[in-house]
Amino acid sequence: MDYSSYAAQSTSVKEYMLEVSDGVSVKIIEFTPKNVSPEKPVILFVAGWISLISGWKDVLKVLTSEHRIIYLESREKHSSKVPDVRKVSFSMERLKLDIGEMIKKDISPSEKFILAGSSLGASAILEYCRSEGRKPQYAVLIAPNTEFRFPKVLGSIIPAIHPSLYLSVKPLIKWYLKNFRLDKKDCKEQIEKYENTLDCADPYKLKANALAIKNYSIWENPDSVDIPCLIIGATKDTLHDADNIKRLLKVVTKSTYIELESNMETHSEKAGHIIAQYIQGIQD
Repeated sequence: MDYSSYAAQSTSVKEYMLEVSDGVSVKIIEFTPKNVSPEKPVILFVAGWISLISGWKDVLKVLTSEHRIIYLESREKHSSKVPDVRKVSFSMERLKLDIGEMIKKDISPSEKFILAGSSLGASAILEYCRSEGRKPQYAVLIAPNTEFRFPKVLGSIIPAIHPSLYLSVKPLIKWYLKNFRLDKKDCKEQIEKYENTLDCADPYKLKANALAIKNYSIWENPDSVDIPCLIIGATKDTLHDADNIKRLLKVVTKSTYIELESNMETHSEKAGHIIAQYIQGIQD
C-alpha cells in the first residue's frame, strides 16, 4: 500500500508483521521523518475496534512531520495472522500484553515514547498504563471506551450466529448503528466510515473479539492512572459518550480534557495539531 498521502514530506515508511508471544502476528506501519530529532518521543498509535488506517490519515500527516510513528493494527483487525482463532485470546488483557510486547521489541530502552490511541485502542492503553510494564512519558486517549455493553438485540445475535453468516447479519448491524447509535443527519461521514470498516472486517476475529470484551468495564478496576494524559472527546459522538469519558478524569489523575464537536473532527488535522501542541507544551 502507498502511504505517501498519510505522511509529511521526506518521511520513510515501512510495513511489516510482528509476531507476539502467543503466535499471532500483527501488522505494523512505521513512519520515520527525515532527520527526526532524538528529543522527539516515539508515538505508538493503537487505533480503535476494527478501525482502518485510512480514518487516521489527517492525524498521521500532522504527527509524522516531527515524530517517528509506530502504527499498530491490533489483533482483531483483518491484517493480523492468527494460527487458530478458536485457540487465541482477543480479550482486553491480551490487547494490553500486545502493547507491552510491541514496546519491548520496537522501542529501545533509551527512547522516550508516547502511547496514543482511540476507542478500543485507548482502552487497552489505559489498561497497559495500570500494569507493571515500561511506562510512556504520557498518553493520548481519543474517545476511549470506558465499557463495552452490547444491546440485547446484538448480544443475542452475535453469540448465536456463525461467522460464515456475517454477510447476512451485516446489514442488520449497519441498520442498528445508523438508526439507534448514530445521528443520520449530522453523522453521515461517520456512518460511511463505520460501514466501510464493517465491510473490511474479518468475521471470525470480529466475533471472537466481540465476545471477549462484551462485559469489559474500566470501572471494575479501581486503580488510578498517574501518567499525564490528553483525553479527547466529541460532543456529537454518540458511540463514545462524552459524559462517560469525562468520568475518566477521576481515574486519570493528571489529565487534560478537550472536547471537539464530532467523531470526524477527532480524526482531523485539527486533532493532529491539538495532539502535537500538547506534546510540545508538556515537553517545554
